[in-house]
Amino acid sequence: MLNTSGLLYLSARAVSAAGNLLAVAIFSRMAGPAEYGHYVLIFAWSLIVYGFGAQWMRFAYFGVYHLQRFDEYVASLARLLACGLIAVALVLGAMGWVGLFESGFLLAMFALICGMTVYEAAFEVTRTLLKARRSALAMALRTVLMIGFGSASLALGGGARGLAFAIALAHLIAAAPLLAAFPGVRLSHGTRTASLRMLRYGWPLLLSFGISAAGQSIDRVLIGHFLGEAALGPYGVVADLLRQSFSVFGEVIALSLITLAKQHANDADADAADGVLRKAFTACLATATFGSAFFVVFGDLVLRLLLKPEFVAPTHDLVPFFAVAFACMTMRNFYFAQVIYFSRASYLELVVSLLFLFTSSTLSLLLLPPYGLAGAAIALMTASIISCLAFAALGRRWYRMPIDLPALIAMPTLAVAFVLSARAAAAFIPDGSAALVIDAIAFALAAGLAIRRFDLLSVMQNDAHGGQVLAQ
Repeated sequence: MLNTSGLLYLSARAVSAAGNLLAVAIFSRMAGPAEYGHYVLIFAWSLIVYGFGAQWMRFAYFGVYHLQRFDEYVASLARLLACGLIAVALVLGAMGWVGLFESGFLLAMFALICGMTVYEAAFEVTRTLLKARRSALAMALRTVLMIGFGSASLALGGGARGLAFAIALAHLIAAAPLLAAFPGVRLSHGTRTASLRMLRYGWPLLLSFGISAAGQSIDRVLIGHFLGEAALGPYGVVADLLRQSFSVFGEVIALSLITLAKQHANDADADAADGVLRKAFTACLATATFGSAFFVVFGDLVLRLLLKPEFVAPTHDLVPFFAVAFACMTMRNFYFAQVIYFSRASYLELVVSLLFLFTSSTLSLLLLPPYGLAGAAIALMTASIISCLAFAALGRRWYRMPIDLPALIAMPTLAVAFVLSARAAAAFIPDGSAALVIDAIAFALAAGLAIRRFDLLSVMQNDAHGGQVLAQ
């Protein structure tokens, strides 16, 4: 029997990803490289501030919540988020007062931060209630609203900052069906005990998520500084396209399998948690290996279909670097980094985030001036590889996230074999269309073999009553 919650998340996330790809294609065509680069810069800074100001709280909630005390923990989360947004407003106000950024830039940033905070926190709470249908609806609604509001803003001449306000509004409206899942919760239900528990668990995440966001955005900030927003636009578009594609399946794995494993761990059912985590590992590995192989072979075609030539030409050679970077990021973020929810080692996120930021920023500063965009992509790829390996190694000292060795051998082997076969087809078959068909068939066969061999479309739950198939 298929995992219905996982399929709901997958379907909604697939629709969301397709919509995001469409949004990027539409927005980049309407805005142009320079204006879109300005939006990328706004969004990059917003992610950094959001990481320090609010993002860590939703993950702290997930790490310590108990459904038996649901109202108490949700209300306490809301109180913490409100305090976080007030602190962000004060910091941004001070930055504007001293002249670090223009007031319009800061307002666009704050709008994005507020929108993301409300939506993501409501989504996290709904996720813990296992309300997959409502969560899927919110994902799809957000996608539709982002395309509609963003396109309207650009058509009316709103530019990059107008686009940021439109995206923020889409997040706020899409949060409505999520907030309706727990209408009886009031701020008065929050307690000092629950708030302190989230703070004790999550204070390392305050630094780690902010530092992680800085590490993942530092290449964009430095590109904007050294090369200008016109160069940042194509880089940001292509990177976002690949990042979104990988995160589709990664988020599904976290939302369905990791959530279930966490519940088993809360119930002290170690065997059941281990079984679900092993399935999550194989699913993440399939996403990483076959996703990177797909973009190495078909990436140029995908970009030419979606983007204008002025976005494709400067980034043609960057796709393999991005593919490897986001493959490793998938394994890190959606599997190995989840160890913090099964142990009291939340500081590991901080340690690895510092390592990521140091590697990415150092290599970007060294490689950007001589090598341009390729230097930034290499820095991102190297930092992603190192941080993934670091989390895999350090996390096992606190909680042994299971690794499926047969899958670890078979899937990369199949992916490499596919890439080599594609290279051979390109060399020996002059007809590009025929080679493309052969490559598509080869990819389907390799991926299908992995899906069938490791049963990636279903997940078994071994409970106390003896081997019940997981369903919602």
